[in-house]
Amino acid sequence: MSVLEIVLAALCGALAVLVVVLRAMLGRARRRVRWLEDQSSRPRLTVPTPTEAVRGVVGTAIKLRDHGVKGVIRSSIDDLALWADVERPDLARLAAADGTVTIMFSDIEGSTELNHRLGDNGWVQLLARHDRLLTKAIDRQGGHVIKTQGDGFMVAFAEASQAVAAACDIERSLAGVRRGRLAGVRVRIGAHRGSAVHRDGDLFGRNVAFAARVAAQADGGEVLVSEAVVDALGDHEVTVLEVREAELKGVPGVQRLHLVDWA
Repeated sequence: MSVLEIVLAALCGALAVLVVVLRAMLGRARRRVRWLEDQSSRPRLTVPTPTEAVRGVVGTAIKLRDHGVKGVIRSSIDDLALWADVERPDLARLAAADGTVTIMFSDIEGSTELNHRLGDNGWVQLLARHDRLLTKAIDRQGGHVIKTQGDGFMVAFAEASQAVAAACDIERSLAGVRRGRLAGVRVRIGAHRGSAVHRDGDLFGRNVAFAARVAAQADGGEVLVSEAVVDALGDHEVTVLEVREAELKGVPGVQRLHLVDWA
């Protein structure tokens, strides 16, 4: 066989592989379109399935592989805020009597380092336990998980008191873990309350982004809430350990953030 024939055979083989890959990608794209069309006719306010949770983990791993640790700039909270703005989940029925809703964000402090230390299998196991713990606390307070991405949660509550109670419950439960993968894991939580901005039955906009920015100001093991949340608590007693003034990305002016005593 001549050199030319060998080259042509190699090219034909490469083209055949490329065709197979492209067909697979096209098939996935078609399935994704059908899924999106199906989802558009359903309520968006659902608790993520285990498959969706694993998809979030895989997405985080791919980002780390492609960009490296330094390249993964946006946190899970930022990703969730962007998704909320694009997909605009239907939260109309969650709004309180005054037309407001409380949005809570959370994620694990130092999640990238934990992932590297535990490996992918250990990290998935940790996330499964983390998700169960958070979901139980959220369900007890009547909250609804809107989105999860990796270790991040975005949750909606009708009342500010429910959000604060769920956040405190989460922190207490984590602090009580003495053994296993969750021992020593610290979660940062932030919440904000504002008008439920509706369009075609959807909620979106600046209050979601505001809540994400509040959470980004918290450290692991902290529950940080906006002044709007504190004002909406009414007769519900909450001890504030500290009031911080912060400039939030994309939010004009200096904001007063309240550190809640969950202990």
